[in-house]
Amino acid sequence: MKHKNLIALLLAGAMVLGLAACGGNSEPSPAGSSGGASSAGQAAASQSSAPSEDAGTTGGQLVVYSPATEGQINAVIPLFEEKYGIDVEVITGGTGELLARVDAEGDNPYADVIFGGGESSYAEYKHIFQDYVSTEDSNLLPEFRNTLGYCTNYCIDSAILIINTDLVGDVEINGYMDLLNPELKGKISMPDPTASSSAMMHIETILSDFGGLTLENEEGWDVVGQIVANLDGKLASGSSAAWKAVADGEMVVALSYEEAGIVLARDGAPVRVVYPEEGTVFTPSTSGIVKNCKNLDNAKLFIDFILGQEVQNIFCNDLDVRPVRDDVSYPDYFRPASDVKTVYLDQAYVNDHKEEIADKYMDIYMDVYPG
Repeated sequence: MKHKNLIALLLAGAMVLGLAACGGNSEPSPAGSSGGASSAGQAAASQSSAPSEDAGTTGGQLVVYSPATEGQINAVIPLFEEKYGIDVEVITGGTGELLARVDAEGDNPYADVIFGGGESSYAEYKHIFQDYVSTEDSNLLPEFRNTLGYCTNYCIDSAILIINTDLVGDVEINGYMDLLNPELKGKISMPDPTASSSAMMHIETILSDFGGLTLENEEGWDVVGQIVANLDGKLASGSSAAWKAVADGEMVVALSYEEAGIVLARDGAPVRVVYPEEGTVFTPSTSGIVKNCKNLDNAKLFIDFILGQEVQNIFCNDLDVRPVRDDVSYPDYFRPASDVKTVYLDQAYVNDHKEEIADKYMDIYMDVYPG
């Protein structure tokens, strides 16, 4: 596996930098539509031929641009190379940066596949993707099947709270309303939602829990504002910094994502995972094939591979990530999805109003901290 960092490989010129600034940094993002394949997905399926049975098995190449975690990349890519004899080059970076780079590459893209990110980010760049509905699609949980054609869900995350059990004392933290407790002022770890996909997932969840995901939802935005005020002006530099502050005993509670919480707990950190009692959302990470890519058959094979039972079992048993199919062997410590209270996320609204949601948050933050 050839693994390069995006920074060393960014195209020269202001055009690419300008595009990257508009791309967003979403990693796992908002949930797919529920139910079976929509007419858009069915149309994509009929237009996209599946790879032949021996596609890619005789070798060849594949270029993957990936904002996925290092754990996902290291678990998936070498196994794919070994199984199919395909030489994979991986270029890592933020979702927005990578999507902007593919857009700038135009009709002669270097990448074949984007591995990681979320639907809301992909929606901004759907013109760079090739429609493909995997041969594994019917094996997925119905609500996470491909209904868009260009966007394939491959694992699931959710908005959670991570509590430091050594520091929390008698303070009850079971949901978002508990974060308004004055005793927690300055002890809440949260990154900037305009730069962190996990933090934005929490904003979207809070709005969905309290009145609905709209810009006009006064109740939900009021809760956001009260949580912002209780941060006491302290914002974590990123998603990892947020949970690390709790694990290291610097903060009592972090607004984080499921994978981080489960990994910390399994590694023996003094933490517990709380699924907000008001309801959380299950949000999938996505992958897609680049339009006009040079290795289309291998790209299709890769999409089928990450949805296959073997890789889906690796996600939940080795990486502590929820799979998008239920015919896997869940470890005992994984809380079943049926035991988690969830709330509907209007993904289409997120796609259409992503920048406005971020701007609304910033307006609230600046009102609380005008300096």
